[in-house]
Amino acid sequence: MNSILCLGQAGIITTSRTSPRGIVSFSQAVNVFTASNTKYVDGYVKKNGTTRFIYPVGDNGNFKPFAASGDEITGAYFMENPNAAAVPAGGPFAVASKDPGVGTVSSIEFWDIDGTNPSRISLSWNQSSNISALTSNQISNLIIVGWNTALSRWDKIPAKIDATSLFGSASTLASGSITTDLSIIPDVYSVYTLAAIPSAPLPVTLLSFDALLDEENSVLLTWATTFESNSDYFNIEYSLDAKKWLDKGSVLAQGESAQLTQYQFTDNKIARGENFYRLKMIDKDGTFAYSRIQSIRVAGKVETAFYPNPASDKLFVNIDNVSDIRSIRLHTISGKEVYRAASIPNSGIDVRGLTSGTYLVSISMADGTSYAKKIVVTR
Repeated sequence: MNSILCLGQAGIITTSRTSPRGIVSFSQAVNVFTASNTKYVDGYVKKNGTTRFIYPVGDNGNFKPFAASGDEITGAYFMENPNAAAVPAGGPFAVASKDPGVGTVSSIEFWDIDGTNPSRISLSWNQSSNISALTSNQISNLIIVGWNTALSRWDKIPAKIDATSLFGSASTLASGSITTDLSIIPDVYSVYTLAAIPSAPLPVTLLSFDALLDEENSVLLTWATTFESNSDYFNIEYSLDAKKWLDKGSVLAQGESAQLTQYQFTDNKIARGENFYRLKMIDKDGTFAYSRIQSIRVAGKVETAFYPNPASDKLFVNIDNVSDIRSIRLHTISGKEVYRAASIPNSGIDVRGLTSGTYLVSISMADGTSYAKKIVVTR
């Protein structure tokens, strides 16, 4: 044991949850620990070895164990709203920020589970978890979610209800446990908790979301939906580090649609280096979900030549470091991709099949930088 403070509260062992953490460590030989709402570790527990172990953790008079089998996995249980979490680092963890496949996220509790060795993870619940309200009395709707720090949201982790729970009894709405389908590395997510799948169809089905850099160093964001129900608007969010996000603007949604709908937004103020974008898709009742993140890297000027411009037959491109090109794409001004290749053809890009109009040629380099130029196709 390291840095243990025993308060003598009917068998509750309390350790420091802040840095430096106090940790109760168990050896590989340990496989049984008698625990209850009056006998648990109020803090972090570490287990050495790869045998499956039920971590005897709890908080505020509630024994809420988790289970794992990876060597040197450490974890603690927090009976508090993730929205208000001051510890561990990275909090708070907004329950409204979630993957589109996640419905309601628990605002009652979470687990901080750390480790670099893969393991299936089991989380438990009892009456204080209020699983009935969380799942609308449908235990089959229960899932595990993990906080994705890079995307600042809760991600769904495939899992199944345990027939026999960590408490030794059958899993019910009142008490039970759930285990991930596959082994995961605990450090992939900051914290874990329980959630429910959406009880109704998602307000928006996002088909695509792309970011293109044009020749004026503006970013054209384009996206398309194939279904919308009760959708309100899209917030365009921007970040320099994919952690702290700012609003760039908003675009009204179609609201109700069962067909392809295309949108676009232009950001004229970007920084040199990496620029990150994501969509916040907001429903009329205030619920929302995030798109995946797109990034654009802006570098200094690079010598490029696009000729002839206007073009009617073939378009030729000269660029420095042609061997470092990762892709070249042509888009309409509305953002529809009409051409893509991994390199620039020596014979030029055939534009005879394109309709007359203005197009954006985008070149992506191996180092992540992008360059773009508007060209005109005539007939």
